[in-house]
Amino acid sequence: MKKNSANPLLIIFDFDGVLADSKSAYTIQMQRTLEMFANKEISAKEIRSRVGNTDQRDDFIEFLGTSDSKIIESAIEIYVEFTEEYAYMRNLYPGVREVLEKLHKDHFTGIVSRKSQKRMEYWLKHFKITHLFDITIGTLERTKTPAILKIMNQLEMEKNRTIMVGDTEFDIQSAKDAEVHSILALYGASEPEKVLKLNPDYTISHITEVLNVTNEF
Repeated sequence: MKKNSANPLLIIFDFDGVLADSKSAYTIQMQRTLEMFANKEISAKEIRSRVGNTDQRDDFIEFLGTSDSKIIESAIEIYVEFTEEYAYMRNLYPGVREVLEKLHKDHFTGIVSRKSQKRMEYWLKHFKITHLFDITIGTLERTKTPAILKIMNQLEMEKNRTIMVGDTEFDIQSAKDAEVHSILALYGASEPEKVLKLNPDYTISHITEVLNVTNEF
């Protein structure tokens, strides 16, 4: 895959909280699922605080108080049924498309998200941005480090030329474990003070600031 730049970078993005604002949709879908499935009420604040730090399966295990796979799968099926109804509540952050278009011309771009691969591909197609990424990985693993390393290996990129952009402790710690550069997207972080304790290499308040960081390399 040839890029315009003679020495391209690899920029890997988290999806929710970095490229897309999904918290409101996720919250109401989770609330409706829990109400319908178990007649249970969980506050919006509690649900939103978990977005990005846990995966959907972990959330259902916590909220339903069981790890029974049949129960969890049934709850997830109901949750998915609400996807189309609340798709309008999920939006790309302003400037995301333009930033991705600029980056993709000169650099390699990827996604590592705590979604299944199928769900990840669904949303990229929904927002019509699939073509702006070289590699995307949806992973339900408890760390993104293996996925980051996998993308690096496939694109033959070095650690010092790789950047992970995320909004949670999970993202930044995964980047550090992979020994790559990290950018904290403050605009999507639910608890930025906690993530800042991990000392990300860069912080940004708007997606367009990713361009400023890449220009430093």
